[in-house]
Amino acid sequence: MNQPLFLDGFGEFAAVKVNAFAPRHALADIRGQRGEARDRMRRDKLEEVSATAEARLRFGRTSTLSLHAAVASSAPCLGNKGVGDLEAEPRVRFTLRLNRLSSVAPEIFYVAFPLPTHRLLPQVSSGGQTFTPFSDQLPGTCRDYFAIDGWADYATRDGRWLWVSRDAPLISFGTNPTLALREQPPADPHLLRAMIFNNFWYTNFAADEHGIMEFQFDLIWQEKAEGAARTSPTHW
Repeated sequence: MNQPLFLDGFGEFAAVKVNAFAPRHALADIRGQRGEARDRMRRDKLEEVSATAEARLRFGRTSTLSLHAAVASSAPCLGNKGVGDLEAEPRVRFTLRLNRLSSVAPEIFYVAFPLPTHRLLPQVSSGGQTFTPFSDQLPGTCRDYFAIDGWADYATRDGRWLWVSRDAPLISFGTNPTLALREQPPADPHLLRAMIFNNFWYTNFAADEHGIMEFQFDLIWQEKAEGAARTSPTHW
């Protein structure tokens, strides 16, 4: 391999919280704005807080990284995450377990997966239809988050990075996608972020979802980038 399998920060957990006395009213105010006014309110009212870790261990066959501090959000969580390589191929399986404490406060949880794929956008699929985010979309459709079938395929001249989610979450690209109303691709599409929790919307589900949650992701590198990727999670 000419590039590493993944970059520093792989699997980092972050929570987005609302800094306001009435947080859901603040979210409604943000949604009602456009352009610079919206960006200013996002900067003022939204805060992304990363989890801290007891120690950063080198990723080996069964390395783990335990989170010792609560995320500094309105609904803190404690958790642990582990990465292990599988057999002798350039492949990792990442598992995140967390315990969200009971709270109706709005927040979003992201897990970050930075890859050495530079400015390339991956191919993904929704309902079995393959597309490239931003370029293969109807005008006016959402570009902050993407509902996918569970995989993202970065086919580069240095090989293929195939990311697979067992839980098929919404994903986003780059930093700070929350309520951004994006129209153009971010400058850092190599940073894939899985959204594993979101009660900002508060529509057809209870805002106070809590308890132990587990999410699993796989990443594999293949030397040849030609042809169709193995995109079914059953292969993993």
